[in-house]
Amino acid sequence: MSGLLDELGKIAGAVIAEQGVDKLDPDANLLEKAAGALAGFEAAKIGENKFENHEDEEQPQDDQS
Repeated sequence: MSGLLDELGKIAGAVIAEQGVDKLDPDANLLEKAAGALAGFEAAKIGENKFENHEDEEQPQDDQS
């Protein structure tokens, strides 16, 4: 289930970026919108990875010696 939510977050990032391109340049062509969507998708993926790494660092480590 979390994998599905991860992908939905990436797709949401792509949609938001594409809408941003459309607001900045209403005459943007398909290639420009696709580039914006890809950038948003990748940015969401990077943000998710940073967040997961940050959560891993905050969790206490159990030393079983």
